[in-house]
Amino acid sequence: MSLYTIMPEEYIFPTDEKQYVNQKVIEMNGVSMMVEKSEDQYRIIRLLSTDPEHYLSEEYCPGTMIALSQDMIRA
Repeated sequence: MSLYTIMPEEYIFPTDEKQYVNQKVIEMNGVSMMVEKSEDQYRIIRLLSTDPEHYLSEEYCPGTMIALSQDMIRA
């Protein structure tokens, strides 16, 4: 069986689900991304977009802290 995905193997076949408890998939300004809750903000973990322009934008760089409202989270 072949599985073609942009998600890492550890996320599809997790061994320890506790590490993913604070992670959510959101869409911000039309860009899908995975974020992790960190105190009162979210940190971008990875982009899930297929548009190469999104990867060139400093606004969506992994590690960037963003403030989100609850209506932006699509989990």
